[in-house]
Amino acid sequence: MGSPPDQRRLPRRGHAGHRNRGASHGGAGSNGGGGSPVEGESARIGLQRRIEESALGRGVLSTLIVVTIVAIVAINLPGSDLRTKLMRPAQPYLNATGLDQNWALFAPDPRSVVIDVSALVKFDDGATARWRFPHDGALIGGYRDYRWRKWEENLIDPANAAALWKPAALWAASQEARPGATVTRVTLLERYAVLAPPGASPSVGPSKQRVIYTLLVLPTSARGRR
Repeated sequence: MGSPPDQRRLPRRGHAGHRNRGASHGGAGSNGGGGSPVEGESARIGLQRRIEESALGRGVLSTLIVVTIVAIVAINLPGSDLRTKLMRPAQPYLNATGLDQNWALFAPDPRSVVIDVSALVKFDDGATARWRFPHDGALIGGYRDYRWRKWEENLIDPANAAALWKPAALWAASQEARPGATVTRVTLLERYAVLAPPGASPSVGPSKQRVIYTLLVLPTSARGRR
């Protein structure tokens, strides 16, 4: 009969298991300086999760969701007394969150002209400067320029003359102000071109220009005239 295999070459399960248990105890003991796994997990919970798991946090989030849904529904309601009442508190919230998109953008009468509003600022030394609306390019312009484009669109409407024309002229003057010179006149100009029907060539008609508003800046006061 042959001799039994060398036992020294076989792993000893008892010792291996003991070593594994020892390593496990060492890992747990090193977690948080001897703290329990539950305490270690609690320490890693982030601020967002703590808010979401608290009764107060869930209440605040639920309220924001309900308010947002009601505001979005209100702005899309047909014109009515109910919509008017709902929009009084809802409009500031929609403005602050950027959710005030009007789905009647292309109806019933879409704008048929391309517009470009600028301001010609004249100084007391005879120099002039041209202020234009910001253009941030294709990458981020769609997010930042939208508000400027809506202001530009409202600026050309004569119905907004009292509310927008003089403040716009003063804003342009402040943006083009320079040391040692005084602004004497600000002229708001609109350059526009009529859009041709779809499929027509060229797609845009000849460009024209008109004066929207002129602000005369006097030494002691400022007044505007059309």
